[in-house]
Amino acid sequence: MKKNMLWTIPLLLTVGLGTAQADGMKCGGAMAEKSSIQNGLLHEVKEKDGFRIVLESQKPMIVGNNDITVTVMQNGQKRDNVKVKIKFFMPEMPGMPYMEYKTKLKKAHGVYQGSVNLSMGGTWQYMLKFKDAEGKVHSVRGSVNI
Repeated sequence: MKKNMLWTIPLLLTVGLGTAQADGMKCGGAMAEKSSIQNGLLHEVKEKDGFRIVLESQKPMIVGNNDITVTVMQNGQKRDNVKVKIKFFMPEMPGMPYMEYKTKLKKAHGVYQGSVNLSMGGTWQYMLKFKDAEGKVHSVRGSVNI
């Protein structure tokens, strides 16, 4: 009984703080990432193919509509000549069908903005794709928990 209580208390403290952070490692120099959700706010930084992609929410992520912002940078400069789209999805599980939400993000003030509707709590994976000015498509993946 005490063993279960020891595991429960740290879990409650961790969840209660509303803070999670994970640092990715470069795999062959191809991709680095830093993710954090603090007080429900999303902030993920991905680096791939010489680009730095920042995915953020201005309000805590919830079940329902969520406004997100994506910043695409290369060599320290914001790139506003790319096309960005994102797909959030939850794989099929026993008793639950596959779910997904896709949207194209619109350029506004040097960043790309859009709204995604996450229909239930849990872990949602995402795939963010963007096409650069040369027509090359780049993609990064990640996940968020609600």
